[in-house]
Amino acid sequence: MMIDGLVLAGGQSSRYGKAKMFEQYNGKAFYQHSITALSEGGCRSVYIVTNSGLAPSFSSADAAILVEETAHQGPLAALAFAMEQLPRTDWFFVLAADIPFVRASLVADLIKEIDSANQIIIPESGTRLQPLLALYHRDCLSMIKQLLAKGYRSFKPLLREARLKRVAFAGNQADFMNINYPEDLREAKRLLSDLNGKEKIE
Repeated sequence: MMIDGLVLAGGQSSRYGKAKMFEQYNGKAFYQHSITALSEGGCRSVYIVTNSGLAPSFSSADAAILVEETAHQGPLAALAFAMEQLPRTDWFFVLAADIPFVRASLVADLIKEIDSANQIIIPESGTRLQPLLALYHRDCLSMIKQLLAKGYRSFKPLLREARLKRVAFAGNQADFMNINYPEDLREAKRLLSDLNGKEKIE
């Protein structure tokens, strides 16, 4: 069974005001934290899925780069593109680059939940599903193509159609912090500092 990690890093970051996947905390860019979590958590290889405008700004030493043919088509299209580029991969661990506080231990915990009965392994933090931090089996590709043809761009309709395994986590777990605005990052640093016993986060 081959499991590869996908860092989705091709968004426009319109709410953040700049390309947030390159924003830094603890001396590393968001996307680099994502790569570390996926690689140390058990993924065989990690790929950055992005567009031609952003691709030159990533370090190819960190992970292989997959450049989408058409930019800004949404996460569903990004996953379909990666699945077609990596035909030998069985499971794809999707992680959006704006969820930078994910730990390798959480990645490993989700990988342990893989079974042959389901097509998606997804965390449920409190009552909220986390489709941008989840595992997708190759079997989803045909469903994704059908949804894309109907104009869908998010994962929500796929979650309704695929065989889904929910894995429960606490609703306030730091791994699921999503950064959409600069103030989100400031709040996340404050919360992480509290969780880490007032350890300084730069």
